[in-house]
Amino acid sequence: MFAKYFAAFSVFCLVFRYTYGATDTVVCYYANWAIYRPDKGVFHASDIDPNLCTIINYAFMGVYPNGTLQILDAWGDIELGNIAGVQALKEINPNLKTIISIGGWNAGNAILSPIAVSPELRANLIASSLEFFDLYGFDGLDIDWEYPEAKDKENFVTLLNELKTAFQPGGYLLTIAVSAIPIDDAYDIPQMSANVDLINLMTYDFHIAGGGITGENSPLYWGGADSPWQKEFENCNSTVVNWVDRGADPTKLTIGVPFYGHTFQLADPSNHGLGAPASDAGMSGPYTKGYGIMGFNEVAFLLRVSQVPVQMLSCFADL
Repeated sequence: MFAKYFAAFSVFCLVFRYTYGATDTVVCYYANWAIYRPDKGVFHASDIDPNLCTIINYAFMGVYPNGTLQILDAWGDIELGNIAGVQALKEINPNLKTIISIGGWNAGNAILSPIAVSPELRANLIASSLEFFDLYGFDGLDIDWEYPEAKDKENFVTLLNELKTAFQPGGYLLTIAVSAIPIDDAYDIPQMSANVDLINLMTYDFHIAGGGITGENSPLYWGGADSPWQKEFENCNSTVVNWVDRGADPTKLTIGVPFYGHTFQLADPSNHGLGAPASDAGMSGPYTKGYGIMGFNEVAFLLRVSQVPVQMLSCFADL
């Protein structure tokens, strides 16, 4: 069965910040829905090693149409103690910071765009964020806007500036997650950079099922000028270079390292290298159950219990 598939494994979303080669910040995104995964896939806040992270982004909370923060899963976040569990990690690592993350892929553009354009809704988001910080013990806000459009460019900067101004007296952090490809008509990168503490680059999902070929999830470098599948921005290095070239403060950039991999169904099982033709997604994991995706725990389980051909393992990410 395994010979039909190519697995481009990588290492979930720890994000590293490099300042001239020195790693001083590690941001860990904690997916609050992981408590509902079956069997050995379940993951609680108490399973996090808080000494591996300097910041934990709690993903995700929602936003009501009036701009106030919304707890999307009161049962898990409050009743089952997800939020309390994350905050309890500070007892182990007093230097740990926890941040509310809003947005994400499922939220799309529809939620944040109306808030950014409205002074009233921006004020509501700010007031609600400060209330949540005080009520639940969070240390800041992360905006994962996927993705702003040209009409949002100026409004996004205004939103960030107002958040920064409101957060500074309390020492609260403001971070953003952004596209690996700088969206020139939607991102005012110098102004965005000036108003946030960190810019989390989404340097992953460079190659996914449906792209027609196999490829690494999050390569540091990949291919060269003669590689038919090589494109600008298709690796972490080019992403950072392009963001810096467009005005981002390099000391605020973080590199996203996904602790999951994409799988592919090969068009020809005998052709399983980088750039090999692929017709669809490969196997999904038993815990994450994502289309063509396997989490790190699922990859480890697969390697432990299966006789996986060595050729399948030739595409680990370079990071």
